[in-house]
Amino acid sequence: MDLDLGLVASFLVLAQEEHYGRAAGRLHLTSSALTKRIQRLERQLGVTLVERDPANVFALTSAGRRFAIAAGPLIAHANAARDSARATPARYTLRIGVPASVGGLLRQFDLTRIAREVRLNFPEIRLVSRDVPFPALTHCLPEHRVDILWTTAPVRHPAVDSFPLAMTTTRIGVVGARHPLAEVEAMNVGDFSEQPFLYNPAGADEWMSDFWLGDVRPRREARLVEFDAGDFTRVLRKTADGTAVIATLAEMAPFLGSGLRAVTLTGADPVVFYVARRRTDRRGAIQALVEAFHALGPRML
Repeated sequence: MDLDLGLVASFLVLAQEEHYGRAAGRLHLTSSALTKRIQRLERQLGVTLVERDPANVFALTSAGRRFAIAAGPLIAHANAARDSARATPARYTLRIGVPASVGGLLRQFDLTRIAREVRLNFPEIRLVSRDVPFPALTHCLPEHRVDILWTTAPVRHPAVDSFPLAMTTTRIGVVGARHPLAEVEAMNVGDFSEQPFLYNPAGADEWMSDFWLGDVRPRREARLVEFDAGDFTRVLRKTADGTAVIATLAEMAPFLGSGLRAVTLTGADPVVFYVARRRTDRRGAIQALVEAFHALGPRML
């Protein structure tokens, strides 16, 4: 039996009002049109729902009373299903991890464009960036602290896949304002690498080597000064005291305070960016996010 829920809803209004005229007014129908609706419903059900007499006195039959009781929840469920289908999908958040204190680069750079790409197929997605302390960069994905990691090195973990991007940047040296190199505007990267460099042994080498130019000379030749810093802000504060120097992304130059100086490094290889995800995370939105990073194409940050 095909049951027209619109007819059922009209019948329930009539049962509540107990009057054709009032019920028709609520439904924005004429009394004649409402009468025809009730008759169609009765034909669908095969029973008489409303008693009729020459005096037009309204009354429900016993079948009509039973149907009114049973049909109330039916219409309520139907309305709830309709509202659910029409509602805007519940938003959920994907967290993009970035090395601590460097998240501003991503926010000012292309997060809006990346979000626009992802929402073409996943309009309910909201993207946020999360600062990840340096020592946590290797484990933030396996431990579900973030959903994607955007950084300057591949993640060395069996549960993580890393993808190089066609996105690069240059490096600069950073020294304290009273350092002997403070007045030097540019120098060869090999010469700069002879300075003592700050180094956090708690951080994975693939990330820490960017700070001490590990790609320029062997580690055994590097002069590393251990310093426990979980974010870039603390690294800069330590650099300002002149104990050691660092190398960093050229985009960080505007964020250096008065106690620091930037040195252009000539001959340095560009830094390649990566995006990483959990190997077992097969959500479509995650794949769309990885593809959105790739869609940015070749560019200097």
